Amino acid sequence: MVKPSRFVDELEPYRITPQDVWSESAPGDLLKLDWNEAPHDLELYRQELRRILDERGLVAWYPDYLALELTDALAGFVGIDSNLILTFPGSDVGLETLCRAYLQEGDTVVALCPTYENFFVYVLQTGARLDKVELGPPFAFDLEAFATRVEAAGPAKAVYLASPNNPCGYLLPQRSVVALAERFPSTLIILDEAYIEFAGSPSCASLVERFENVVVARTFSKGFGMAGLRLGYLCASLGIVNTVNKIRNGKNISMIAQRLGLHALRNYRVIAAWIEDVKRSRSRFCSWCTEKGLQHYESEGNFVLFKVRRPNELCSALKSKGIYVRNRNAMIPGCVRVTMGSAKQVGELMAALEAVPEFL
Repeated sequence: MVKPSRFVDELEPYRITPQDVWSESAPGDLLKLDWNEAPHDLELYRQELRRILDERGLVAWYPDYLALELTDALAGFVGIDSNLILTFPGSDVGLETLCRAYLQEGDTVVALCPTYENFFVYVLQTGARLDKVELGPPFAFDLEAFATRVEAAGPAKAVYLASPNNPCGYLLPQRSVVALAERFPSTLIILDEAYIEFAGSPSCASLVERFENVVVARTFSKGFGMAGLRLGYLCASLGIVNTVNKIRNGKNISMIAQRLGLHALRNYRVIAAWIEDVKRSRSRFCSWCTEKGLQHYESEGNFVLFKVRRPNELCSALKSKGIYVRNRNAMIPGCVRVTMGSAKQVGELMAALEAVPEFL
């Protein structure tokens, strides 16, 4: 038997939720609220897909390696120089490539938890060590306490912060990111902004023009509803971009993803309207939780984390009705996370929850 890298051999794989929504036996009217994607395909993309079906080379040719047109459009959208943007097939791949470019055995990465745990795999596969700083409810960030942990790590080679946080929903103030970048200039400050389009405050992407050690990861999977097409990007200083670009594989970003990403940016008013619908649904669901006496956490993402008496039974009961939600009980005892969608979809969710009061 050929032995794998010992770092990979020691890894626990990232645990995903069941993927039976893709099976032939899955109900046609299922409501998928477990992965924080858009619960349905946005018509904006259906229309554009039909339009580009006959475009030459869409399937047969390798895609535009540099994604030049898309990157220029992103520069205008984010408000930074295009040379400070690198595109990837999903921000996950961007984060993994960043870890491979900068981390090695003996390094320490400090992560503010609970958080998006797939990032842990990217760190640990390099041989680096992970130092988890756990926040308990109500998930109030203490900058000085966190900075002390970063300092104690030597300081750490990198820091991972999800803002808005998944699964809790809080947003870190930009002044905290600035304080960390200034205090630890030799530490990569990695800010995962997968849900930033749903937040009430702007992105920290502009900080990459000011700090050489800040990296902001963004995606088309959440606010843009393009999770199935895999498209994301990193914003970083020119030095980081040039380093990561040495091992980036641009051939992985399909032309379909590039075309639809560009289409979305050119028609952002449609995406913005969808985002506003989701935010209204989020407010409605939080008000419902308050009315029902359910503890929940105010969210800046397209999801809400709330606490129930019997989370395992609740998730099973909802699944039997064709509604998929995320059981976060193992991470945060008693908690379930639900994705927000249209008013109709959230209405269906609340009605289903009201039908099983014994689990709430």
